[in-house]
Amino acid sequence: MALPSFKETVEQDIHNIFLNTNEFAENLDVKYSDREYNIPVVIDRDVSRERGRLSNDSNAGGQRVQGIFISELVAYISFTDLGIVPNKNTPIWIDGDKYNIVNVSSNMGMITLDLEEYDE
Repeated sequence: MALPSFKETVEQDIHNIFLNTNEFAENLDVKYSDREYNIPVVIDRDVSRERGRLSNDSNAGGQRVQGIFISELVAYISFTDLGIVPNKNTPIWIDGDKYNIVNVSSNMGMITLDLEEYDE
């Protein structure tokens, strides 16, 4: 019996360890590009770059809206579960909340999405 390749082992680890819903991940409803999924997702709200900042801290458009906060978080999703790498500057809904994708990376079967949400 042949041993699994490194890529096969990484793919197994993604689902069996990191996206394991008994450990880190939660099955969440995700909507992207008019497609809906219920897939395991890891949400990281404690990333070091995360901070609830006022939208008037100097947002991209230079507009200042008093009392509106920008929440930042990172979502980790398996490429095999989503079947597509989302595009930067497009919306994605996770459990009914709309986020803007501000950065995307895909490495060895794992998609990392840096997301922003506007909050009052």
